[in-house]
Amino acid sequence: MARIVEYSPVLATARHTDGIWNAHVATRRLALERGHDHHRPAGGPAPETIRGADALILAPVPARPALRLPSDDHRAGRPAAHRILDRIRGQRPDLHIVLVSHFLVGRGLTRRDDKPYTWGLRALEGRLRDGPNPWTILRPAWLSGRDDPFHQVCFTQDVRADGLVTTDGIARAVLAAIEHPRAAAGRTATVFNLSIPGAAPADLPGQLRALEPDLEATTPWLQAFA
Repeated sequence: MARIVEYSPVLATARHTDGIWNAHVATRRLALERGHDHHRPAGGPAPETIRGADALILAPVPARPALRLPSDDHRAGRPAAHRILDRIRGQRPDLHIVLVSHFLVGRGLTRRDDKPYTWGLRALEGRLRDGPNPWTILRPAWLSGRDDPFHQVCFTQDVRADGLVTTDGIARAVLAAIEHPRAAAGRTATVFNLSIPGAAPADLPGQLRALEPDLEATTPWLQAFA
């Protein structure tokens, strides 16, 4: 059983806007079904919840800066998420952080389909990689409200990948990363669904192990998962 803390602002409705994935309900349901302990404290992870946690899910509301800022400028990211990272670095540098980002972050700043809300997430991804914590960065594709009983969750590191993913697919990807930290730590991947009738359930741990570690994953903290 894992002790999971989640920081994920969501909308009052199920409508998807500005990169808010609204996967909290699906993630909590799946976590409890699998016997995990799940907390989503108001206002962000409190010191006492962080102290006893095994993993943190960070799914911030992406900021919309008035001006395009350099990706390494701290003002480009969501202030609350940056403050949480500062707090965790001081209290729990060993805590595994799963960041729910956005697949357009991997497309770069020069593409026509780049969106303002991805700029802050790009800065947050970089700050997470530069810190002491073990991390996994998941980049969901476009959110789909259509449930399909044959949906399979897929990971890819192809920055040209596109597609759709449900909140249930995001939840399964997040829980797989938390349950298999050795396979997931130091990896960045896009998450999407494929409809494959008659296929066996997706081997998410195997998919995670097949991912290439990011360049930053060669830092010493990764040895803790070896």
